[in-house]
Amino acid sequence: MGLNPTSSTSGLAVAPLLSTASIQHRAYLSKEFTKLRRVRPRVPFFKLVAHRLPTLWGLYRDLLRCLPDIRESKKESKWRWKDFRDEEWASREHGTAKCKECLLFWYKLLEHLQSPVSNRFASKLSRYERILRARREKIEMQQVYEKELEWIKKMKNRPILTGGYLRPTINNRPLPRMKNQPIHITMMIRNRIKARAKRMERQTQLIGWLEDAKAERVFEAGLRKEALDENGMVDLRELDFEDGGYQTAIRDSLRSISESFELDRQRASSRFTPEMMGLIKNARKVKLANKTRERQRELRGEITNRALKRMRQGPPAHILTKMSEEEKRLDKVAREVSRGGYSGSIKRQRRKKDRRRTKELGASNLDENEPKSAADVE
Repeated sequence: MGLNPTSSTSGLAVAPLLSTASIQHRAYLSKEFTKLRRVRPRVPFFKLVAHRLPTLWGLYRDLLRCLPDIRESKKESKWRWKDFRDEEWASREHGTAKCKECLLFWYKLLEHLQSPVSNRFASKLSRYERILRARREKIEMQQVYEKELEWIKKMKNRPILTGGYLRPTINNRPLPRMKNQPIHITMMIRNRIKARAKRMERQTQLIGWLEDAKAERVFEAGLRKEALDENGMVDLRELDFEDGGYQTAIRDSLRSISESFELDRQRASSRFTPEMMGLIKNARKVKLANKTRERQRELRGEITNRALKRMRQGPPAHILTKMSEEEKRLDKVAREVSRGGYSGSIKRQRRKKDRRRTKELGASNLDENEPKSAADVE
């Protein structure tokens, strides 16, 4: 019969269940396993309640209470919170060390604010307020400046009606011609071109499949004919051929593609609406008026973009290759804006040789007012 080591029959002291060496070994293992236990929480430190509650309700709230002039102004309060929040987010990215440094700075500031205010500290506080206010005004001005630059860029690249017609095609309906055509119209035409090419490839593939299906059906009909015996009964057992039902899906796809092509033809045959015609004609009138005013400014001596482009432009290539250096120089002088002096004399000489002289260019008026030489008078 086995004896229990912990039992006592005669009232003697109970012997320990574990030996001293075993207890020490267990303590050693507990200490080693404790080092492997996870101490850090599974969420970021800035989401812990132990960090959020003291920071928001203890630090930031007390900062607002100690700055009543800031708390009264919504803009100033927003900018104080923005500074505090940006600094806090920056500290989160750099870990707990940066966050601790940030919190120490703001707690130190709170301690100064809650202490009896002296003249020296009041001047520091007012100087800090002026720095923050100047920073806010600088950032607001930068935002206004960037917004204005975006507006200038938008107006520079805005679509302008040229008075022309974008005639209907299979890819677009009739539209007014625009300089700096909107990107959504360009992408619409591009996507339709690509989609039509894909539909044509798909149509060719489906037609090929349909021809294969028809050939297969003819082959099956030949097999059925050969399988009949003399009595007109089917010789092969369980011979069952389909009646072309597998062609339904192919025909449906071809019908859908044909409907898409019909929509393209309708788009190409559409007409300009009266409202759009009036808009285009009005744009043409405005363009003519703008060019007339530009021409008048050039006659008054203003250098416009059109005049600069005309001055940089040369004769056609096939004529330029046959011109001498002197003729090239005279052509460049004749393209200048001035109508008097040496430039004017060169222009009048060239107009005398031009058979296409018109009153629009002022050739006849200039020739009549041009002083004649003594040889011409004689």
